[in-house]
Amino acid sequence: MTQLMNAVLLTGYGGLEKLEYTQVAKPIPQQGEVLIKVGACSVNNTDINTRTGWYAADEGFQEILQDTKKNDEEKSTGWSQTGIKFPRIQGADIVGEVVEIGADVEPKFLNQRVIVDPWIRLENREKYQYVGSELNGGFAEYVAIPATNVYPINSSLSDVELATVPCSYSTAENLLTKGRVSYQDTVVIMGASGGVGSSAVQLAKIRGATVIAIVGKNKEHLVKELGADYIYPRNDELASNLAQHEITVSVDVVGGEYFEIIFKALSIGGRYVTAGAIASPIVELDLRDLIYKDTEMIGATRFEPQVFQNLLQYIEKGLLKPQVAKVFPLNEIKEAQKFFQSKSFFGKVVITP
Repeated sequence: MTQLMNAVLLTGYGGLEKLEYTQVAKPIPQQGEVLIKVGACSVNNTDINTRTGWYAADEGFQEILQDTKKNDEEKSTGWSQTGIKFPRIQGADIVGEVVEIGADVEPKFLNQRVIVDPWIRLENREKYQYVGSELNGGFAEYVAIPATNVYPINSSLSDVELATVPCSYSTAENLLTKGRVSYQDTVVIMGASGGVGSSAVQLAKIRGATVIAIVGKNKEHLVKELGADYIYPRNDELASNLAQHEITVSVDVVGGEYFEIIFKALSIGGRYVTAGAIASPIVELDLRDLIYKDTEMIGATRFEPQVFQNLLQYIEKGLLKPQVAKVFPLNEIKEAQKFFQSKSFFGKVVITP
């Protein structure tokens, strides 16, 4: 007899109405997989972006959405700009307990508290998959994940706190790794009050860098507690404030109208590194700022296993301070995403099944 579990299905591209809380077949771990009883799973921008079709690069996507002759799975609107197959269970930030194992999985995983690296690495980087995008994720009671991406974790942090780590902290660690951030750098972080931004503040300070945090109104004191050395609001004085510093690295997950400011603020030989564009992906670039200042521009999406393994070491040494804004039960996924999109909070929004 098929066992059932509660889950949230993303049934297609669109609004919150495309999220369906229902019962589906409980997964059976296949060869090389473990079955995790989910303890907590965070909400991320990628959940919203996939649902709304934000990743589509062509300007005619809204017309495609209205084209009833074209199936959802044919539309190139995943993070890799390849089609998403529906229905899909989203949720990349998985923490929980291994309750079953598939063939060829070491028994040591059974009954272990684990955290999941959401990048499934296949033959080459073009074929990488992301948990909750190309395969089912953690917005469910159970999830089957390749054992290669599952790590036992020894920490006093709760499941809710640990669920803030996989996406935001690994994105931030990857940004800083690709940006080659060290104690010699002065780093400006745009969007420092968000999940990735607040993680980047902490990780840059672990490296010994000087950190300049750019935040929204009334969030300054929260970022100060994470160790930021200088904090500036997003306003008309930002360019003049940044001009006071010799900035070597710009870390950006916002894009939009502030891109030009933090890009121009870089010193000669500086590095601009980005992993998001929540304000807008369309920006203006004066090529003279790139050419004559020998600036590097770096995109940072896919990361190698060492990035996640670095985070595990930071966790077990007690170096991270996970920021939890609010916790929602699984059946309130729509309310959770609506709250997440308000951007009126500091830290992470977490789902518990």
